[in-house]
Amino acid sequence: MNSFHVILKMALKSSTSFIVLAAAVPSFCGLIGSGQAAAVGGGFLDGSSSNPALLEELEEVMGFDHRQSTEARVEGLKAALQPIFASLPKNSRGALRPSTVRYALHRLFIQRHGWQFVGLHSGGESWESVSPAIALRDRMPQDVHKLFEARLQEHGLNLHELAVLAATLENMVHAENDVRLQAVMNAYGKPLNVNMSGSQATDVIDAYMSTFVLGVELSELSPSLILEKASTASQQYPGWPDTQQFLRQVQESVAPNASSLSFTEISDVLTEAGERYGRWQNRECHDLKQVLLKSEEHPNTGRIRLSDFYGLALHHDHWQFSDSSAYLRQLGALDESDPSTLRVILANYILGPSNCLASSGYFAVCCIDECETHLASLEQALGSKDASAADILKLVGANRTVAPSLQRRLQEISEHHGGNVPIHGRLFAQWLHHLYPHECPYPHMSGTTNPLRGDQFEAAGHVVGASMDEMRQHVDSASRKKPPMHEEGMCSSMWELEEELVDTASKSSEGATSVRPLQGLVFAAAVASLVITLLKTASKSVECEQLGVSKSKASQAASATPEPELKIYSV
Repeated sequence: MNSFHVILKMALKSSTSFIVLAAAVPSFCGLIGSGQAAAVGGGFLDGSSSNPALLEELEEVMGFDHRQSTEARVEGLKAALQPIFASLPKNSRGALRPSTVRYALHRLFIQRHGWQFVGLHSGGESWESVSPAIALRDRMPQDVHKLFEARLQEHGLNLHELAVLAATLENMVHAENDVRLQAVMNAYGKPLNVNMSGSQATDVIDAYMSTFVLGVELSELSPSLILEKASTASQQYPGWPDTQQFLRQVQESVAPNASSLSFTEISDVLTEAGERYGRWQNRECHDLKQVLLKSEEHPNTGRIRLSDFYGLALHHDHWQFSDSSAYLRQLGALDESDPSTLRVILANYILGPSNCLASSGYFAVCCIDECETHLASLEQALGSKDASAADILKLVGANRTVAPSLQRRLQEISEHHGGNVPIHGRLFAQWLHHLYPHECPYPHMSGTTNPLRGDQFEAAGHVVGASMDEMRQHVDSASRKKPPMHEEGMCSSMWELEEELVDTASKSSEGATSVRPLQGLVFAAAVASLVITLLKTASKSVECEQLGVSKSKASQAASATPEPELKIYSV
């Protein structure tokens, strides 16, 4: 039996709540439908394909016992996804194309759990350009790979299928958590089939969470390291006492007044904690934002001078604000529109990977994107992929005064696109940044930034932290604050009339502009088969009888010079 099946069996043994991939695949593969099976790749669904072994082995390993719980999760996810699904551009079949599937799932997980999934977030590139499943080809039969690729490229996903894929990803995370829990229980010498007392269960839960929040790679989870992290968490992480209190609250809500807990009950506690943790820890992001806003250069600009940023480190002991200018530039958090006064873009900085916890092989826990509230509200009200400038201004203006300069900018976007403003494009995101500079990040053109974690940046030969001399130089040479140089109502001079749409194919199909053929064919397979790719990540760790964390690593960003005229880019 290969490692692919081993990890699935381990997940099954460790949690009765794990979504069965075999149960999810029929729903997901229902994309094709019984009437279309012959036209789209023979009898793949009924097992008469030339390579039926994958489905047969998945069924043998996992069965269909969990179908009911899977469908229950799918219904909740459908409700969460419905507003964004309704507003996204679709193909002629009313389904989402690969780039919008990826975009929708990324937004869902960030807003729902604070999870930035490997392979779903853009990482500074376009939504159509990144494939997280290059290694997919040696994980499944070639003809099956091609079938998924063709289906995503030619047919897309409807709302139910999108929710099935989301449910599968969520539950694969839970399965990985159970493997981590097994390692912790092994470190404590606790058999999986024996209930533990309340105090013993608390120790195991805390030990598990200490390895999670301290970012211990699963491949490093030896018994000695687990016990070490459990005993030193309070010294290594100042927020540990609050985290323990959070765990007790979750434990009481999941297993109230329990005097003993089984493996399954502890797993349920940790599953719930994992789903709540991202939103709970977001208060640290809020606190970070409040500290920075106290030094905001001018009201409602969402920017702090780099000299003041370093001043917080040098004079106020906020040493987390000591990132080098090179690293801030890589994050897309440096406003260089005025070379004489560099500024930190607060929303971009807060949402950057430097403030994420690398805690899973599938995702990092990051700050919640506060701009999502504004965009989701517009999606809910509009129910369409675009709208007139007047309709948008009417909705936004009900709660906020829109400056004349921003009204003109929105009208310019509308006129370029033939009367309506696409709400899932770079120009509208840029408009939201100027309207809500404290919440919405500035959207750089793809390829001009490539946000990396600090360890990745250093591994590429760069320096993450500014030296004391560098910080003092910026602080000592800082002049008095200048009056705002940008247009009134804008938050900065950073405005580029360059467009990038989440789904460029939708614009092409309308005949509005000429675009090059999409380069997302490989990604089509990646989205369709993401669950198998993620299982490959986990399976490698099982082969070593350890747990492995896969972390994305991007190349260094290249600078780009904006063109003077408005353009639509297809990448």
